[in-house]
Order: sequence, then C-alpha cells, then structure tokens
Amino acid sequence: MTVAVALARAAAALSQVGIEAPRLDAQLLLVWALKCRREDLAREPELLLTDREQLIYEKAVSLRTQRRPLPYITGEAWFYGRPFKINRAVLIPRPETEMLVDAAREICLAESAPVLADIGTGSGCLSVTLALENSEAQVWATDLCANALKLARKNVVRYALEDRVTLLRGDLFAPLPPELRCAVIVSNPPYIPEAEISDLQPEVRDYEPRLALSGEGEAAGLDGTALHRRLLLEAPPYLKPGGWLLLEVGMGQAETVAEAAREAGYAEVAIQEDMAGIGRVVISQWTQKS
Repeated sequence: MTVAVALARAAAALSQVGIEAPRLDAQLLLVWALKCRREDLAREPELLLTDREQLIYEKAVSLRTQRRPLPYITGEAWFYGRPFKINRAVLIPRPETEMLVDAAREICLAESAPVLADIGTGSGCLSVTLALENSEAQVWATDLCANALKLARKNVVRYALEDRVTLLRGDLFAPLPPELRCAVIVSNPPYIPEAEISDLQPEVRDYEPRLALSGEGEAAGLDGTALHRRLLLEAPPYLKPGGWLLLEVGMGQAETVAEAAREAGYAEVAIQEDMAGIGRVVISQWTQKS
C-alpha cells in the first residue's frame, strides 16, 4: 500500500463516522505510524508502507473511527509548542489552557526566582511549561490521581526538571508545605457539571477521565464552579501578599467565578477571553496579609 492509497482509504473511513477533519487526522496518524513529517507524505505519495507500518496505521485508524482522540492513540500531545506524553489518566491539553501560561509569564516578569503552584496538574504540561518559560522558577504541582502523577513525572523527567518541579499527591492544596508562599497559583480544575457530560463530544465523553471533567463525586457541582470556589477560599494561605490565582473556567462560568473571587476578598479580579470571545481565565490578586 502506498502513502497516497493509505491516506485516501483512511480519510474515507474517518469521514464516514463523522470525524470533523478526516484528511488531517489521516495524515497525522500516518506521520505517527511512519515516524516522519507531514511534508514527507506530500513529497513521496508513492512510497510503499512496510507490512508492519500498514498494520500499525490500520489499527490506529480503526481506533480513531471509534472516536478515540488522536493523543490517546499516539500517546503524545503538543502544548505551548512542546510535545508531552499523554494517556487516558489525564485530560488532553487544550489551546485555551495556554492562556494560564501567558498570564503567569507576564506576572513573573517582575519576580526574581518566583514560586508557583499548579493545582490539579494532570499531565504536568502546565507545571513543566511554567518552569521552562522561567529558568529561575520553582513549581509545586498537586493532583489527586496517582496515575496522572506517574505520567506527569515522565514529562518532568523528559525536560530534566526534577530539581525545579515538585509533584505531590493529594486534594487541591492539602499536599503543599504549609509555609509555601507563591507568586502565582494556576489551576484548570474540573468544571463540567455531571448533567452535561452526556452532551459532550464522544471523544471527550467516552475517553477523557471523568475525574478531570467533573471531579471526584461530581465535585464540580451543579454549575461547574464548586471547585473554583474552593480554590478561591483555600488559596490565600499559599499566596504571598500581592500573589495571583489564575483559574480556567468553562463557557458561561467566568462572571460567576469572578464574583466569587470578589466575595472572597480578592482585590483585583479580571476576566480574560479566548479567541472565540469566551471568558476563559479568571485572574485574581490577593493583597491581604497571608
């Protein structure tokens, strides 16, 4: 089977099951199977796949027709321009979450050797990226899921950050040293109400971990903001005066979370919108003495 034939067959199969970008997904899977670049596919359309390559590719396409997300097939996803190991213990990194990095980077421009925390780190993509974007930063990361932390550790080791990223298991802030004071705390907590899970795309509903979508025991609450409220209330002891809490929120949740921040005593509260104009990150500054 040639590259051209393999791509045509795969794109047709993916199109039949409603994949939004069948040709692109077919290309990305073939790039993974052949360990090449996308431009190589266009350069050598008549290249013959080996029997092993064809078997691997056909299996990958079959999994994608079952709506398994690409990163759960290839074991890798890109975040902030870097590859990260991914498996079904963690959420697949979204472009919107990169906004947390952008905001933290800007805040830390005025900080020398900043201390940061990532609550609910999942794959560790946020923690690792924050450390890579500031060579003097120390990052503390927590997660409730042991398997997520195993994966996060692989990503920390991949980028040789064992001395600057500390991974701890536990609920939100509970594992952190009580004396820790952070310039910035970031979190992308579970924010999908359990009642809305069934309406999600199959790739999300059927494959991404429920713990990361709606939290343990439906912790996200009826409107999806219950964990945001907990974070707002529990963060101040771990923020230095003037420190910032950056929270990713779901569609329609930004104003609710921002108001909760004001009620909790945060002096400066702002909402940042994503490229679609949706309030996606709530930024709150703690100015009271911790």
